[in-house]
Amino acid sequence: MAQRRSHQKSRHGCLECKRRRVKCDESRPVCANCARRQTDCEYDSSGPLRWMTDEPSRSPRPLSDRQQAPPSPDFSLFSQFRSNNSTTNGDVPLPTLNLCDLELMLHWVNETYAVFSRSQRTDDIWRTHVPEEGVSHPFLMHGILALSAVHIARTRIPRASGDNVHSGRDYLQIAVSHQNQALALFREQLGDINPTNGKAMFAFASITVLYAFGFPRTPEPGNTAVGDLVQAFVLVRGVHHILNQAMNTIFEDQAWTPIREIKEYDTTLPVEARVAIDQLHKANEACTRQDPILHDSALYQEAIDNLADLTAAINAGLGFAMACRWAIRLQPAFLDRIRDRRPLALAILAHWCALLLPLQDIWFGIEWGTRVAQEIWYVLDDNWRPLIHGCMEQIFGEQYLMIER
Repeated sequence: MAQRRSHQKSRHGCLECKRRRVKCDESRPVCANCARRQTDCEYDSSGPLRWMTDEPSRSPRPLSDRQQAPPSPDFSLFSQFRSNNSTTNGDVPLPTLNLCDLELMLHWVNETYAVFSRSQRTDDIWRTHVPEEGVSHPFLMHGILALSAVHIARTRIPRASGDNVHSGRDYLQIAVSHQNQALALFREQLGDINPTNGKAMFAFASITVLYAFGFPRTPEPGNTAVGDLVQAFVLVRGVHHILNQAMNTIFEDQAWTPIREIKEYDTTLPVEARVAIDQLHKANEACTRQDPILHDSALYQEAIDNLADLTAAINAGLGFAMACRWAIRLQPAFLDRIRDRRPLALAILAHWCALLLPLQDIWFGIEWGTRVAQEIWYVLDDNWRPLIHGCMEQIFGEQYLMIER
């Protein structure tokens, strides 16, 4: 008959495990049971630490002549370390580490910040100085974590099913939670942008724009791709007013001055781009001849000229900030033309969507480009579709060429 294995009972578990009468792994400062249940983990300070004082339950294996038992570490030295401000002999209670938030911040400093950067000089601002501002302004910190969560949700390749830590997280839900907290705190300070909060307000306003473009849209009854994009444009234009107010408060700090610097670029367009812009101008002239009273030729010409400038900037390597500048420059009346599904306004918008695809610093360009361009193609009739042929070919490639045949 097999003998029952002896078991040495430990009396050094945490108070919560003792109360629940479950086995405690005696991990410090929080045991596994309390960490899983998110309960306070306390130990009886009168008892010794098992991992420091208990004798081993089994006799050690004999060591060879060349092997030596590793010395048992004596941690009593740390008992001498006390803060000069400590008023008690006990430890200061600390909250359990929020590993999810730490992961999001790590992702920000490694990857997400780069979407805002235009040069090595602006790298330091978004990677270092913006998180530093977030430490003092919780609305900015929540915004940073929200955008990082969206970025992970949109770009991270799903890991193995055994990775419970990551497979069990809904990063989009985490993003929504952080963004809701950020907006609530941000609105409280909108009426008082000053040198104290100006940098944080500027950074959060910029993050909000990227969040609006980056968060995935799910088709809902009554919503359209073009309508969603117009809403994003309206947000960009509203945020621009906040940026202008904050701009005046931040440039006394030399570390932040690169924010307003834009690299000079050649405005000369490649041949294909020049041809596309000329076709849009000719279509505008034709509409003016057909309806000189109702058709606002100057409104369309301004939008086309700004589109040409955006094309040159993107060809020069400038990023998504320039695409947002096109939306900022749009007249409210032109947005109304897009809402009304005016053919020329939609054609111009299709060209803007095509410019998103070559941008390497954004992860949401393809989604906007394909959704909006496809909707525009179905709205336009055969008289207007040739005007966006180049855009559709650039966005959909052979798939569009097959349709044309």
